[in-house]
Amino acid sequence: MLRQEEIQEFLRRMSAPDMIKKVEFPPFDVPAGRDGMKVSINFMDDVQVVITAELGQATMKIKDILRLAEGSVIELEQPAGENARVLINDQKLGTGEVVVIGGSFGIRMDSICQIERKETFGKV
Repeated sequence: MLRQEEIQEFLRRMSAPDMIKKVEFPPFDVPAGRDGMKVSINFMDDVQVVITAELGQATMKIKDILRLAEGSVIELEQPAGENARVLINDQKLGTGEVVVIGGSFGIRMDSICQIERKETFGKV
């Protein structure tokens, strides 16, 4: 553990004007021939995403959830017959109608939203 005198000496040295130096970065230049480079969207062909169809929502108390059994009905806030929201990685893609295809459920897309592009800074 540091003594009081050592801490004060350390703080005195750190606050000395000659300890602070301005950092200068070299200029960032785009390599020749790369300024108009276009990338094909095909590089994303094998990226996997999670697609979710949200039929509605409900708010329940824990005691009511614990009473659920096979055959229980959960009343959703969304009326029957309304379109389901379709999400990709928790981001809205659009809406669609719930359909039955050969004994399985599916979604027939009615509308597709424009996906917002999020900028991330500090990542290369």
